[in-house]
Amino acid sequence: MSVTRLYLMPIIITLLVMTGCEQPPAESVFLAQPVKLMTLEPGTASAMRQFPAQVEATIRSNLSFRIAGELIELKVKPGQRVHAGDVIARIDDRNARSELDSARARLELTKASLERMRFALQHKAVSQSQFDEAENDWRAARATFDQAEEQLTHTKLRAPYDGVIAQVPADNRQFVQVQETVAIIQQPELLDVVFHLPEQIVQRIPHSNGHPFSEDASFEVRFSNSDKVYLAQLASYTTQANTQSLTYEIKLTLPQPDDITLLDGMSATVRLDLNKLQSNTAAPLWYLPPEAVSYAGDNSTQAQIWRYSSSEQLEAVPVTIGRLTSSGLEVSGELMEGDRIVAAGAERLTLDTKVTPWVKERGL
Repeated sequence: MSVTRLYLMPIIITLLVMTGCEQPPAESVFLAQPVKLMTLEPGTASAMRQFPAQVEATIRSNLSFRIAGELIELKVKPGQRVHAGDVIARIDDRNARSELDSARARLELTKASLERMRFALQHKAVSQSQFDEAENDWRAARATFDQAEEQLTHTKLRAPYDGVIAQVPADNRQFVQVQETVAIIQQPELLDVVFHLPEQIVQRIPHSNGHPFSEDASFEVRFSNSDKVYLAQLASYTTQANTQSLTYEIKLTLPQPDDITLLDGMSATVRLDLNKLQSNTAAPLWYLPPEAVSYAGDNSTQAQIWRYSSSEQLEAVPVTIGRLTSSGLEVSGELMEGDRIVAAGAERLTLDTKVTPWVKERGL
């Protein structure tokens, strides 16, 4: 072996060792992010809704005096049945009687003066203008007397119709002001059931001749914990939303049932089938977890959800948000039964995010 080969041998061995230690570059691996999916089913777009309601008397009046005074007689108590014209209460009428006596004296004086003027006019002892002035004085005195006489009748508070006294918020010997409620009367034979519909539902109801509800529409009503259904008819509804709750008041009416006693203020539940109430072309309401909705798109005010369209791919679907209910968040949009929706963590996803359905492992 030559000296040159001996000289190159360590260099060759070193290069062979270094070459053997080198590893091929690792390829970048992007793992798909597991996401929890839910499938839209017919039950998710629930058409049956229940709304809390309250029973109110159809005919109900707050009784009060037209003049102020001391309450000297209170003749009714809660639960008492009264008839039209019955005296409910009286206030001190001494001032009213004094004013009536003064007005009567003034009326008699002007009447006597008018008769004298009439006689004098016939004998041309006074002018027509003097007679007219005396006649005007008599007319004014007559109006004052009639007003004082009417004021005396206002010292007695009478029942405007047959009914039952619901409440008596005043006390005897109390000084009551004008229009201060002394008693509340109602007719228990007819009842109203009042509930509120959110604007998201009202705006989806088709109008018929300018009205969102038909006059013969019936509603299912339940009282307390009973499962028995009572049918109530539409009585009225407001066309302006409450500024705080953004709901519209709906009032139903029904006769007093024979098998249950209903009183003013009792709770009730109104059950509605929105499929019958709303337009057939209206998009159904889906109830999704709030975590399924995000505002991460180009428009920060437009809500969206993520639809799992194919393997590892997501599709953003714009939606309209409604109320948050016990069943979830009301959502409507271009969604269909069978769509697979990301149910949680929507705000952390983008169109470029690779995802895979999360599978719950056994035992977790």
